Amino acid sequence: MNKKELVSQLITAVAYIAVGIVVTLNPEASSNLLCRGIGIGALAYGAFCILFYFIRRGDDDISRFTLPVGIAFAAVGAFCLIAPRVVLSILPLMFGIVLLIDGAGKLGRALELRRMGFARWSLIAMVAGLIMFFGLCFVMQPGMAVDMVARLFGALLAADGAIELYFTFRVYRLNKDR
Repeated sequence: MNKKELVSQLITAVAYIAVGIVVTLNPEASSNLLCRGIGIGALAYGAFCILFYFIRRGDDDISRFTLPVGIAFAAVGAFCLIAPRVVLSILPLMFGIVLLIDGAGKLGRALELRRMGFARWSLIAMVAGLIMFFGLCFVMQPGMAVDMVARLFGALLAADGAIELYFTFRVYRLNKDR
């Protein structure tokens, strides 16, 4: 692991911890901010695509799909801004998918540590399993209260950041000792 990778992983881990703490302490505002951010981003991208279509309309190869894509993104963005409660009601499902993917990645890293001879790899594997369990719960029960899910997601994100921090230092030390 080179220094660039190390710094990148450390920044990511600290960001996970910080965002996790903020989301845990203020889930409603975090959820609304996320919904508005997605709405503004999608609306802006949609407007850009629509504008690009009209600017490059003569070039069929480039602009053929930009109008429908732009309209779709603009519609999603407007929907996020107009009906945030509906969007927030599907957040548990989205959070669950994110946790399942991240937990699977952590499990892979735990198995990598096992292969490298790290004695406590099973602790990371158990945490990965816990993250994946909660992800599965969110996917199977998307109707859960958004605040509860946001708090739990924030706590798990902070814990995930702490595990990532620990993992990064362990791999760095193992590589340094070689």
